[in-house]
Amino acid sequence: MSLIEMHNIRKDYHLGETVVHALRGIDLEIDKGEFVAIWGPSGSGKTTLLNLIGAIDEPTEGDVTMAGRNIRSLSDNQKSELRNERIGFIFQSFNLVPVLSAVENVMLPIQIKGVSYSEAKLKALGRLKEVGISELAHHRPFKMSGGQQQRVAIARALVNGPSLVIADEPTANLDSETAQIIISIMRDMNENDKITFIFSTHDQRLLNQVKRMVRMEDGRIVNGDARR
Repeated sequence: MSLIEMHNIRKDYHLGETVVHALRGIDLEIDKGEFVAIWGPSGSGKTTLLNLIGAIDEPTEGDVTMAGRNIRSLSDNQKSELRNERIGFIFQSFNLVPVLSAVENVMLPIQIKGVSYSEAKLKALGRLKEVGISELAHHRPFKMSGGQQQRVAIARALVNGPSLVIADEPTANLDSETAQIIISIMRDMNENDKITFIFSTHDQRLLNQVKRMVRMEDGRIVNGDARR
């Protein structure tokens, strides 16, 4: 069953008198429970595509639906609710709050929803344990390695129990060994919890761990159904 459907997607950006065609006629379907890599060189449109899937941006033309809901028809408040309830985000720069501990960073998304401190902390500690760094729960980001910080970011993305996790170049700032570990953690979550993962990468070495690869070049999908 399709979780994400994209039909005839175009995305243009206007820079003065110049028009940048970031996406050019994208058609894509992603089923529930898939583990998908969006692969291609820098500037191929990977981040733009993820922003549309995650309801962060809107297409210039075409429709994006999630679980049958047309994202373009939603109000800003409805999109915000969708992101908070259904989608977890992981970023290449980790985006952790430096003055907060690991567990406090993971607690943030559910505290925003009004969950009590004690319940939020319990859930956050559980997610940190799942990604293998419960012993660092009270450490601040500056005391952690890049790989450890990205594990915190994964725990934060999962704490709300999302049906979809979107990761934009999650291994870009990591060495190759740590990158493989991070992708393995994400894949374990996909297999054990049936969470759909969509992540972008330009690192071909990571593709041996994915179940499906969507290859992009110049704003187009050139191979959308390479499965393993």
